[in-house]
Amino acid sequence: MDKWKLLLAGLAIAGLTLAACQPSTEEPAAEEVAEEEAAEEEIVAADPNRPLTFFAVQHAECSWDSFWCTVQAGINQGAIDNGVEVTILAPDEFDLDKTASLIEQAVAAQPDGIMLTVTDPVLFSDPINAALAAGIPVIAYNAGSGPLEDGIDYLTYLGQDEYQGGFLGGLRLAAGGGTQGVCINQQVGHAGLDKRCNGFVDALDESGIAAEVLAIGDDPAEAATIIGDYFAANPGTDIFMTLGPNGASPFYVFIENEGLTTDDFVHGTFDLSPEINANIESGVTMFGIDQQPFLQGYGAIQALNLLIRYGVVPALPVTPTGPGFVTADNLDVVKALAGEYR
Repeated sequence: MDKWKLLLAGLAIAGLTLAACQPSTEEPAAEEVAEEEAAEEEIVAADPNRPLTFFAVQHAECSWDSFWCTVQAGINQGAIDNGVEVTILAPDEFDLDKTASLIEQAVAAQPDGIMLTVTDPVLFSDPINAALAAGIPVIAYNAGSGPLEDGIDYLTYLGQDEYQGGFLGGLRLAAGGGTQGVCINQQVGHAGLDKRCNGFVDALDESGIAAEVLAIGDDPAEAATIIGDYFAANPGTDIFMTLGPNGASPFYVFIENEGLTTDDFVHGTFDLSPEINANIESGVTMFGIDQQPFLQGYGAIQALNLLIRYGVVPALPVTPTGPGFVTADNLDVVKALAGEYR
């Protein structure tokens, strides 16, 4: 009896194995068919010669923020090298509501792709999602934290980790001690600049030094006056962080007006410019935090081109371009490129 049981069991297993090897006669699920068709459409859609039109929507522009001249140089060169047309949209002053409406304007134009600054992920969420719902690929550059942290399903963010830039910069500035620090923010409400200041304040707090944020604007004369008034009320301030040329330039006017020397303070800034480079060289400024703005503009154009013409999808949610510290020791590497490619 046991032999018969073993024989029957063996036949049953063999039958199951044979059945598993036979082609299925069941119809594939509708979801599987849709996925296969979508994949085929993506392959068919790849066209290296396809004419492309992109929109670049940013919260600032070259005419009133010199940092953006380098970003836009990258955008324009990227458009030439990749054979695409690009339209740059930006407000005539820092205005996040206006920037959000410009994203809506770009979506309405139905371009092949949109690159934009995610300066406020909450405010910009709806217009960006409208672009994605319309089938327009979106890439963030310069301002953002990546699709996961921003909570918006765009493709990738090309830029630096803003908090880490502020934190690491703060640690450098506080390494020699100090009494009080201030982060000079020309665009309060800009999520990236706010993160820079948060990192700076946290770093000084970790070093046992009090620090706070001073709001200025993008008008250099007014900003220099605000910094001077702050210093008059807080004369013990000896650690200064600025967030770009629009903060660094009025800071240099302020120290000249006050007659301060490098024995009175330490200063670090984000970004590079001929003026910032000269002050790094002379020892007034300890460092400039380089985020490679040309690469941000050029890279976003290139990433959209590779995606749409060749089906190459960005590999990571964040494509870092910084932070990198430029000091007197390595300034010669980038000095000639500042304001044009760096």
